[in-house]
Amino acid sequence: MVVADGSSRAGRRGDTRSALLEAAAGLLEERGMGAVTLRAVGERAGVSRQAPYKHFTDKRALLSVLAARYFERLAGEMLGAADGVDGDPFGRLEAMMEAYVRVALDEPGRYRLMFGPEMKGSPYPEVHEAARDLYWRVVGVVEECQEVGELPGRDPVQLASLLYATAHGATDLTLAGHIEQEKGLGDPVSLVRRLLGLLRQSPTSET
Repeated sequence: MVVADGSSRAGRRGDTRSALLEAAAGLLEERGMGAVTLRAVGERAGVSRQAPYKHFTDKRALLSVLAARYFERLAGEMLGAADGVDGDPFGRLEAMMEAYVRVALDEPGRYRLMFGPEMKGSPYPEVHEAARDLYWRVVGVVEECQEVGELPGRDPVQLASLLYATAHGATDLTLAGHIEQEKGLGDPVSLVRRLLGLLRQSPTSET
């Protein structure tokens, strides 16, 4: 008889957890958040009905872990876009914010999970830590732009929040079908570029 050692059992647990998260992601993208239940996730992953409960206490725990992964992935996409711009902090910031918008528009189900009310009140710290990490990466690049005189020398957190809110709001309007050119509400990427252009032209001293 072959007895599985601890590492083998841990590996199987890790495989099951990954399969459950993959199944949850598939349900989210195909049918929306309402379709993601522990029972449905278990069925899609091909595990027993009890298996999901061994890894996640409830649906909220599962979605929180999934959202944290999405925040980490979005941060990677934004940093990857920034890394494609050599030696230009302002270009790096522009690339990061454009990547934010494009990922959100390409994957609306994931975007709504990350920034929806379910995650705002989540009791699981990992999702909030991942969201804060993403935000502070934006603040860091804003500070780089300020250091070379590309952005006003005001509070970098306030400038980052302005960019973040514009990108987020424009994306929400687009996903809801409320973008209207006659109101000046065009493509969200264009709106973010426009705001960056206005900020770039602002004086670097306080007014």
